[in-house]
Amino acid sequence: MAPSLLSSLHRFTDFINSGDTSIGQEVISESAVFHVPFGGEPLKGLDGYLQILEMMRGAFPDIHWTLQETVCEGDKIVARFETRGTHEGPFLNFPASGKAICMTAINIYRFVDGKIVEERGQPDLFGLMVQIGAVPGSSG
Repeated sequence: MAPSLLSSLHRFTDFINSGDTSIGQEVISESAVFHVPFGGEPLKGLDGYLQILEMMRGAFPDIHWTLQETVCEGDKIVARFETRGTHEGPFLNFPASGKAICMTAINIYRFVDGKIVEERGQPDLFGLMVQIGAVPGSSG
């Protein structure tokens, strides 16, 4: 079971890096639920995930996710991503800084029939906010 799930996760990574909705339709269930770390109700289906991508691409137009590590068990995959981009638009009400970012995210995905039905994302938002100057960093 794990190889097909990993293949679906790699295809999902292709989707988030390209924004190609035809790939998104292959790997995201219509009933999928995406729990976002910055509050509010979970987003639903491909349209919900496109909202996440639009927010990220609006702030970081050159954003790119690289899958670094996975742990598979049953119908779930825990994935660690490295995300890089340049802060060229507002993000969570903080104006563009022009700074390059590198953020880690650890996400838990649940699959049914090779499609994502649930994601719980835990990006390092604090580290990201420090990098763009929204939160003072250490002076070390």
